[in-house]
Amino acid sequence: MTTVNTGAPGAADEPTGQHAAATADQRAADVRPVRPVRPSRAARVRRGIGMVAVIVAGAGVIGVGPGVSPAAAESAPAHAGWDGSRYWFKNSKGQWRWTTHYDVYVARTGGGSSSAAKSPSTGAKSSGGIKQGWDGSRYWFKNSKGEWRWTTHYDVYVARTGGGSPSPSGSSGSSSSGSSGSAAGAVAGDQGIESAVQFALSQLGKPFRTAGNGPDGYDCSGLVQQAFRRGGVNLPRVANDQYAATTPISAGQLRRGDLLFWSPNGTKRGIQHVAIYLGNNQYVEAARPGTLIRISGISSGYYPSYMGRP
Repeated sequence: MTTVNTGAPGAADEPTGQHAAATADQRAADVRPVRPVRPSRAARVRRGIGMVAVIVAGAGVIGVGPGVSPAAAESAPAHAGWDGSRYWFKNSKGQWRWTTHYDVYVARTGGGSSSAAKSPSTGAKSSGGIKQGWDGSRYWFKNSKGEWRWTTHYDVYVARTGGGSPSPSGSSGSSSSGSSGSAAGAVAGDQGIESAVQFALSQLGKPFRTAGNGPDGYDCSGLVQQAFRRGGVNLPRVANDQYAATTPISAGQLRRGDLLFWSPNGTKRGIQHVAIYLGNNQYVEAARPGTLIRISGISSGYYPSYMGRP
């Protein structure tokens, strides 16, 4: 129903009863709670991406860089460098950090990135902090210009250094035919022993396999037997028999390529584990089921019971 303007002031604005009721109903409708509109799927996806971006950005603020992990939850290492499983170094704040990537380690320690040298299978490093010999992953030596170079091939290392140890000042050069070794541990003079070591190192990362003789997995004595077979040395299959086939030595006589043995009861017949010594208190081993062939460090809590030279 419509209203009629009679000329009285405000008459056109005064609704009739029916219209007033309708208007009241409208007002009631206006105060009902409004149902929220659910965002579209695209909007929800965009919101999720935004939240992830915020989280990632926040992580970047406290991160320590690609390929690097903080050492806060782990005990501090004894020194910088390779510990058998990772490279340790200190950041600009003096905090310990580690990485499994050698190029990241070199970049963070100011060594610069490694590059190919003039000869095959060799590399260079631009700064000090390294020593001639095996460092756990490669052989280091200085060329005729006094520049550091490295190689993963023992025969190349021997050809470049004469197989000798560095002088006390750290400079390179050949020594007399009777000397051997380096600051990282004496290098066995027998090329066959080094071939055995290199074979064992080439198996790193393969799984422990009970009674395994390779090529897909090994147990401790299987790895040792197969490694020394490549070096022309025939050893028995079982760890305690392998010790019986070696020449017993003391810790002070240890050199690269010697064997380490562990006996829970301390007897020779009780020997149950064997590993190959690498130098610098490190050894390569097939430890136990559930582990991979790895490089480990000699510790007072797990010290070899016997040592022998094949």
